Amino acid sequence: MNIKRFRTVSKLLSWTLKIIGSVFIAFLILGLILTLFADTGASFTINMPENPFISFQDSRVTEADHAFTSLIMAPLFLAVYCYILFKGSFLFDRLANGETPFTFDFAESVKWISLLLIAFDIILPLLYSLIINIRADEGFYFNFGLSSTFLIGLILYTVSGVLKYGISLQELSDDTV
Repeated sequence: MNIKRFRTVSKLLSWTLKIIGSVFIAFLILGLILTLFADTGASFTINMPENPFISFQDSRVTEADHAFTSLIMAPLFLAVYCYILFKGSFLFDRLANGETPFTFDFAESVKWISLLLIAFDIILPLLYSLIINIRADEGFYFNFGLSSTFLIGLILYTVSGVLKYGISLQELSDDTV
């Protein structure tokens, strides 16, 4: 791929991430307004992993418990993903402007995005289960599994390691010359 095409693709990806992040913010604001102020019965829904590793549920946990928990978790979920999308957009902007990805700052940014994706994919179902169990008058709920977000986080963590390795090779090459 030539440099001009790479910069064009990077700019396109940057704009795509910004648009998705903006749509998430709009959904967050609209959802909060409808849930809190409208009498339409609107509510947030958070889908847990489709194939959980561990799942314990009691039929006494109500839909109201799930709706309340989703009202707490959805804004947190959307806010974290908006941050990730805008941070990723910023990284693609840097590539579109011709900056090299082989800098410590760039590699660290990719690493922190990956760690955030991994941690959030682990913490989300645990926090959701905890809030439901605190909220529910009777019964219990526990659901834990990982989604593709975990795998994406692992891949990005590996990419950050490759970038750091490239930085060390560049430093070695500079020292040799």
